Amino acid sequence: MSNWSRFTALPLMLLGLGSLPASALQPAAADAQTTCPPSAVVPAAGASQAAFDQYSWQMFINLNWPAKPGQRGVADCSKPLGSSGSTVWQTYKSVSETFLPGARDPGPWNSKQQRKNLNLINIAALKNTQVVQSDNQAVGGWLIDQRGNPTYYDIAANEVSYNYIVANNFYNAAIVDAAKTINFPQNAGEIKASWRILTSADDSHRYLTMKALVTRFDAQGQPNGTQEANLGLVGLHIISKVEGFPQWVWSTFEQIDNVPPKVKLGGKWVDQPVSGIFYSYFNAKAPAESLNQSPCLWQQQGGNMVCTPKPGSSFSTPDPLNRVTPITDATLQINAQYQSDPQVQQSVFKYYQLITTQRPQSPDNPGNPLGQPTPSLSANVTMESYIQPSSSCMNCHSMATPLNSQYKSDFSFLFRFAHAPVAGAAKDKE
Repeated sequence: MSNWSRFTALPLMLLGLGSLPASALQPAAADAQTTCPPSAVVPAAGASQAAFDQYSWQMFINLNWPAKPGQRGVADCSKPLGSSGSTVWQTYKSVSETFLPGARDPGPWNSKQQRKNLNLINIAALKNTQVVQSDNQAVGGWLIDQRGNPTYYDIAANEVSYNYIVANNFYNAAIVDAAKTINFPQNAGEIKASWRILTSADDSHRYLTMKALVTRFDAQGQPNGTQEANLGLVGLHIISKVEGFPQWVWSTFEQIDNVPPKVKLGGKWVDQPVSGIFYSYFNAKAPAESLNQSPCLWQQQGGNMVCTPKPGSSFSTPDPLNRVTPITDATLQINAQYQSDPQVQQSVFKYYQLITTQRPQSPDNPGNPLGQPTPSLSANVTMESYIQPSSSCMNCHSMATPLNSQYKSDFSFLFRFAHAPVAGAAKDKE
């Protein structure tokens, strides 16, 4: 019995992904499972961490299945996992495709994909850092890898989320700021991905890669032209609003070479770097006090707190990281189980690992609208680099609002990217 059939035998609820073809939502015969996995399933509230970690891996595999050409968000079940071309989630609508200048209608879901252009470099450096409208404005801090290159980010919505935004004109900042109720439908989903530039010294075979145009920055972190780059995926947040979980389910993955694994020796966690592996964000010689420290010297500019490099550093100075909360033994076991599956083994995804799955333990408790986030902490070293000791995806996103509104936006910061309409212009109805 394969991992896929064993996991779907659990007493779990089917998650209708919508973006997968109908055949992928049916119980698969043993021989069919070599071409396309079954749909991900979400455990009932109160299930074990292992059950939720299995769900996360199922989502990771489904979303990383090759996409059908010309059909956004649809898995091509004629191709095996790891085939060339875009994955399902890479065809989702990014913020740059959803929130257009002048609050123009971004159009139908299945529009032609454009060339990837990444200019978002902001990460959470402070818990209450304002997420700004401008993609490349240096607010929130940045992360420079050990090659001296910035880490880039992309945020995207699945078809359910995108259609909800478009149907309600929530791509228009004036409309979304005035909205008193934002409530995504079930099966809404978001993706946040982190990418690093792969140089000739890097082993690109250990990464999901893509070619993209990226913004370059000067020594002070200000935009300074663009260049074509080969990027490697280093982090992936998968956020799912599924039946029974109004606070969403939060899964986070990393490429295994971000920082070294840890083992517990003598009651202390000790780094165990693998010989011959270059760690993208780890420097064994870096002083302990320099780890996980924001590079920012905060300055007030135009009403925003803007990050400029601390004295003695520049935008190309590496920011050494380490993992604060070790991956649990139970999650490591789930990782090993999936990484060893033949379908994963023959793909690049054997070089990725689940960090944790955070979900509400009591999603329907009226006395606790947040639903008791479990586990209490959740941090991806490439996305919550400098706030790991207190990072909780659910806690942070529970405070999400549009840029100029006091009303909550259903755990989503997407609306911070909405643009104001052009003054005096009629609304584009097309």
